[in-house]
Amino acid sequence: MVADDRVASEALDTARRIADGAPLVARWHKRFAKRLRDPRPLTEAEYLEGFDCFDTEDFRIGYRAFLAKTKPAFEGR
Repeated sequence: MVADDRVASEALDTARRIADGAPLVARWHKRFAKRLRDPRPLTEAEYLEGFDCFDTEDFRIGYRAFLAKTKPAFEGR
């Protein structure tokens, strides 16, 4: 929560953080958030998709950057 006069700047800051993050993860999050509108239980494929991120180059880049305490340079793969 932020004060009313900070809503626009906080929204812009949040958008920047998302844009600076891993593009594949942003795409997955968007798809998962849309899926929340569907009341049906997840299929096994949908459940397993939640783990696909761990097989990406971006995950390895982010993990190494986290350990090194550096900013990751994601590649979208």
